[in-house]
Amino acid sequence: MAELMIEELRKTFGNCTRSLEILYLINNIKKAVRLDANENELEKIKDFCSKEKLCLEISDFKVIKIKDEGKGNYSNIAKRASNEHIGDGLYHVYISKDKTISKFLKLLENKNDDEAVGKILGYPKCCIDFFMKNREKQQKLQNDYILPALENSEGFEFPFYTNYAARYFDVTLLSHFPHSFHCGESIKIAKNNFELIKKHSKELADKFGDILKSAVLYTDNSGIFILRDYKFEGSALQFNEIKSTINNELSNLLNKNKRMEIINKNMIKIDDKIVENAGFMLFS
Repeated sequence: MAELMIEELRKTFGNCTRSLEILYLINNIKKAVRLDANENELEKIKDFCSKEKLCLEISDFKVIKIKDEGKGNYSNIAKRASNEHIGDGLYHVYISKDKTISKFLKLLENKNDDEAVGKILGYPKCCIDFFMKNREKQQKLQNDYILPALENSEGFEFPFYTNYAARYFDVTLLSHFPHSFHCGESIKIAKNNFELIKKHSKELADKFGDILKSAVLYTDNSGIFILRDYKFEGSALQFNEIKSTINNELSNLLNKNKRMEIINKNMIKIDDKIVENAGFMLFS
């Protein structure tokens, strides 16, 4: 029965990340969620919410996603457009078991009150403060907070629960950017989510654990790389498997060498090529 719920959610909500948000809501881990949906998905979501007696609100605007450079089809930046916009566009949907909460969430987003929205969605205060502090700068880039979070984090070895870089591969235990990869509040949320996933699908939990426990090479524009089956000795990382958001010179170099030298958490060396302004993280 639990496995069937996961499959039903995937049929309705499309990807794993969105489906798990609803799973957390149904099981009272979250009190509200905010998701994107196109016209076709919206009809399925309406039917699902009616069947499950969930309260659904739909944004009075559409969002036009701007594809991030080097991150596959992922988009961290979106521009608002009217509901009459013709062409690609997504609605924001606000779902809760409490009609007042879903309506309030919609109202707060209409007012661009990101801080209050974060509180309703259950994000830790430290992470909301971090987001607000870095928002203006990051929105001028690609609105991704992984490098600022790494700067806040001591070292480059972290618990797998906070591996938020894996979200680019539809794998994550969090729905917010942690302010640090050591963030205790974020780890607590991720642990609760992981236990619920285990309860509903051991297969999915094993898949998540396998991907999250990995080395990560992050770049703003040249790709994100999950390095699996790795061995780390001294300053050298050897690995056998690579998951990448892009095929380019850097991905080819990684696939050819299967080895890199860690100079520091923001600089690595592959063969004779130095990669700067990057982020290197080990999650275990």
